[in-house]
Amino acid sequence: MVKRGLFVAAFVLLTVLAARAQQRPVFSIQPGGVVAATLPLSVLHSPTVRKQLATGLTTTFVVAARQHQRVTGARIEIRYDLWDEIWHVRRIEFDRREERQKLTSRDALEKWWRAPVRIFTTVAASFPLQVDLSVLPFSASEEEDARQWIAKGGGVARPAGQGLVDVLIGTTLSAKPIIRWRWDVYVGGK
Repeated sequence: MVKRGLFVAAFVLLTVLAARAQQRPVFSIQPGGVVAATLPLSVLHSPTVRKQLATGLTTTFVVAARQHQRVTGARIEIRYDLWDEIWHVRRIEFDRREERQKLTSRDALEKWWRAPVRIFTTVAASFPLQVDLSVLPFSASEEEDARQWIAKGGGVARPAGQGLVDVLIGTTLSAKPIIRWRWDVYVGGK
């Protein structure tokens, strides 16, 4: 009876550790000192992210890599076209290299997601790095479209001076993350 209890406890502990391990990105150093991160699938499987992806709006993933005062990163945009039932994806890496694709299934999206994204460059062989992943509920272009629509009146009368339009632009459209992750890692050994 005691052995069975220990076995169950060990199994639960290993399951929890495995689940936690899957939630961390995998980092690699590519030629030229480029640091790439393979983001965990658990991000896409998060209930908050799944719900956002189902809206038909562009979901933006901002990856910020920090080492001391230096910050670089990447941006990933995913939009599910409800009408055509395809995924529009875009990846912009730290050096502004851009990739766009149209994917026809959730499996294809997950395969694309697992491709390493280039987030940082360094000459150091090993170093600490803080990586933040923020999920925004829309893309920069969708935000700008909304700002322009509201600034033009958006179908409502314009108040005189600093009124409703200014308040809407200043507060409603600032993209606040719907969920965030942070990883403190040591890249390249140790």
